[in-house]
Amino acid sequence: MTRRWGQNLFPVVSIMIAAFFAYGTVLAKEITVRSLNNIKPTQLHEVFALLGAFVVVAMIAAALVSTSTFRIVFAQRMRKLALLRAIGAGRLTLARKLVAEGARTGLLASIAGVALALAAGQLVPVFGLATPGFPVPEAIGVVAGSFVLTTLAVLAPAFNAAKVSPLEALRTSAVQDTKSAIGWPRWALGLALAGGAAFMVRKVIIEGFADRIRPPGLTEELLLSTVVSAALAFGALICLGPALIGPLLRGFSLPLRRLGPVGGLAISGVGGAPRRAASITTVVALGVALVIGSMVGAETMRSLGKAEMASAYPADLEITGPVEPRSGLTDVLPYRRIEVKLDNGVQPMIMRVSDLNLRGLRDLADFRFDGNLQDMGPGKIVLSMKTAERLHLAIGDRIPVKSETGEVTLTVAATAFGGVPLGSSAVLDPSDVDKLGGPKTPDGALANGPLEAAQGLDVESLAAKRAAKENYFFSLFAVAIGLMLLTMLIAVVGVGSTTALSVLERTNESGLLRAIGLSRRGLRRMVTTEAFLYGAIGTVLGLALGIPYAWLGIVSLGVNWPLQIPLAGVALVVVGLGALTVLAGLLPARRASRTSPVAALADV
Repeated sequence: MTRRWGQNLFPVVSIMIAAFFAYGTVLAKEITVRSLNNIKPTQLHEVFALLGAFVVVAMIAAALVSTSTFRIVFAQRMRKLALLRAIGAGRLTLARKLVAEGARTGLLASIAGVALALAAGQLVPVFGLATPGFPVPEAIGVVAGSFVLTTLAVLAPAFNAAKVSPLEALRTSAVQDTKSAIGWPRWALGLALAGGAAFMVRKVIIEGFADRIRPPGLTEELLLSTVVSAALAFGALICLGPALIGPLLRGFSLPLRRLGPVGGLAISGVGGAPRRAASITTVVALGVALVIGSMVGAETMRSLGKAEMASAYPADLEITGPVEPRSGLTDVLPYRRIEVKLDNGVQPMIMRVSDLNLRGLRDLADFRFDGNLQDMGPGKIVLSMKTAERLHLAIGDRIPVKSETGEVTLTVAATAFGGVPLGSSAVLDPSDVDKLGGPKTPDGALANGPLEAAQGLDVESLAAKRAAKENYFFSLFAVAIGLMLLTMLIAVVGVGSTTALSVLERTNESGLLRAIGLSRRGLRRMVTTEAFLYGAIGTVLGLALGIPYAWLGIVSLGVNWPLQIPLAGVALVVVGLGALTVLAGLLPARRASRTSPVAALADV
């Protein structure tokens, strides 16, 4: 019994972690609502709905880890199960017993996770926050959901194990998972899912780039198509995973074989059980795809956000009314604003424009222009990208600009992707504002410096607003990345479980290797290299899915901004995951190295 629960430790940990964060999200919402009286629960609905989606993904990952672990655990009992069949036990009876064992595992793990989250929630008053109480319905929901997921996860391994015949009891457990062939029904399903994913990708690309002026509801439709395509692609990976392990291993074989026999043995160990390797690398790929995809999407949106915030908050201070010289202020840029009508002959628009000197802005590097800002001068206009799209204007086009007292025809010199400052739709040269009858004196000015330097003036701190908004977006990004790292943590637990149970399963093999001269250190290196391979293959698959779908998400949102890949962050995730998977293999490696060759071979 002790050994059985020792083998079930890894699904217990996976489900417990997922349940902890699931109920922890509920408690976090309660703490936020009770601690900040000016925030209503409805205002938090969208944020916590997003966090809930990530938790659901983490629980699915935990279920996949559990499926892989139960498959290995049941495979190790094949001889015992076959003996039970030989003395009269039916397949359905065995399956019920195995399913009941998995269900108990899920129930106890989910209760433990909820209890840990509740205990952590009771510590928050130490930090000056309100206690979350004990939301009973949500606790029951988390326990029930984890129980159902674990029961579903154990169904396939249980019924497959129950099919064992007395003759199959003569085989070693390692033989149960040596086939990479997946059969034509699984090939057909996998290719169909991949085809469906490709069809949805084609739809997003065609409709996403068809017209920048989108009809209502198109963005939501494209986002849904992207999510459906990602789900189909992940389903195809689950179906076709065993067939992909061999080709991917060949890519790693050249550098690993330089390690000598240890590298070759590690490759054989992973490749010898392709179904097991596919099940755990799929979970790793899910975690990597979520984290890398979110990092790429967030970096792209951050770059766009910098341009938009540079437009909305182009300086530290905005002075309205008369501008007086002050010693503490620098980069003072006076401006005038005027209301005009731009008429492209099809869809005239009334808008506010300014004559702000864009080249004098401190944060001009944060902007992204289509065209050359150096071409700006008399007879030229810089438009925001949204205005250019609405008027269907491109660089070099000419457009009449009218006011109540004048009219000029201007040439589009550049378009600003993040918008132009001061809430305007366009920027004109001061001489053209004069022709349009603009005011003789400035309406205000932008300046950099401390707020104290502008005392006595009618001034607004743009720097404070910008910092508050940056902190808000950083907090959301940190929470989202944290929850997605949860999926990677569960994946690492899965790597540890697969490696540990593989060591148990191959005790005789370890003894034989020790008997023919492989040192304990060499055996430890072999096992940790196998664990590293699980993470490396999953990382490759995760990158192959995460980055393209991050780009599709940007296209779906209609964001006209180049994809930004944070190379340092991606490298950190890849290296960190590699280190974690190696650490996950250390304990199994120590256990394997302690195997006595005589004791192991005595059981052959």
